[in-house]
Amino acid sequence: MTVGAPTAGDESSVRITFLGHGAERTGPPILLGHLLRGLARSRPWHRSVLVARGGPLMEAYRSSGATALAVTDSREPLEPLAAGLRRLGLERLGTAAQRAQVNRVVHRLDAPDLVYVNAATPPTAALLRVLDPPPEVPVIVHVHELDLGLRYTLSDHDRRLLFGRADRFITVSQAVTDVLVQRHQVPPSTIDRCEGFIDVASIRPRDRADARRELAIPEGALVIGSVGLPDARKDPDHLLRSIAAMPTDAPPPWIVWVGGAPASPDGRRMAAEADRLGLGDRMVHVPHLDDPWDLLLALDIFALPAREDAMPLAALEAGAAGLPIVCYRTGGTADLCDRGAGIAVPYPDTIAFAAALADLARDPAKRAAIGARAREIVRSDHDLDGGTQRIAAVIDAVLAGHQHRSP
Repeated sequence: MTVGAPTAGDESSVRITFLGHGAERTGPPILLGHLLRGLARSRPWHRSVLVARGGPLMEAYRSSGATALAVTDSREPLEPLAAGLRRLGLERLGTAAQRAQVNRVVHRLDAPDLVYVNAATPPTAALLRVLDPPPEVPVIVHVHELDLGLRYTLSDHDRRLLFGRADRFITVSQAVTDVLVQRHQVPPSTIDRCEGFIDVASIRPRDRADARRELAIPEGALVIGSVGLPDARKDPDHLLRSIAAMPTDAPPPWIVWVGGAPASPDGRRMAAEADRLGLGDRMVHVPHLDDPWDLLLALDIFALPAREDAMPLAALEAGAAGLPIVCYRTGGTADLCDRGAGIAVPYPDTIAFAAALADLARDPAKRAAIGARAREIVRSDHDLDGGTQRIAAVIDAVLAGHQHRSP
């Protein structure tokens, strides 16, 4: 095919290649699955997905009608070798190794009219580097990361490639937009904020009593929970310390953490911290679930202690389930709270976090009112159809702009 913008009005000929770091059940790959399903219902575009490593979402991508290919099923297949060679001053060898690995797969894709980079990560940078679309093919970079990810996970080499090649940026929250503009000097005129979204219709939490029985939690207990890997970024220690600091007149809560493996180093460390704080007998660590919202109604309060989280889908799922949210002002969830979905406090003020939890713990009516507002916000502003259309409009504008500039 001829590379470049398609003929005006001929949407069915548009070919878009989506690049992803993986197909595991984490935020950016899940959001890509939502987007692919939404686009299948609203646009006749040909959609191809190339991920650095495969995972359980590959079949979901294909079931949306997209062609989905993975370079490998191994974790982080491209970057470690290339990064090591760069550290040794052998950058050309690293790029050659990446190119050889990716080229075994990329020749199976049609030449794209637009490349959509889903997340600014080392593997997506490696894929873009090897794909090397010509200048007439526009590139959109969908940024799900805040400064820790952009500054410390990406090398300067990868950051220059992604930011230099992007014709347009999509951000998942105002917090990400602010980071791009203020810390990475990205022109505001090149950024579109398209906030994270979920398939609200799929959020059908189970009966509360049933969920609590499964977790061996008393039916009448107060339960505070969170979802995610129990790593340094999600920062479960801050949640545990906040709960330990709650005033004694608040009901003593049970704690549920969904995600990660209890036997992993992070899982063991979290359990040890809970024991140290005297919370171990009221803490339940549930391993990774494909659908963590299935247990959301076991909770009374959803807590997000992350030191950095751009727009976690788990917070949107909690809101859709009618849970009030408590978070730090370290990402897009604070915007939800400011609109009435919960309480946001400065990071890392553990005492303020504890006070917010206690305020909700003491007042069931307040929890219900804030939870109802959270459900309303997510249903009106963060559902799949609206989120898909916002991104589709950006793609339309980028394609039209490149067509206009083409000779």
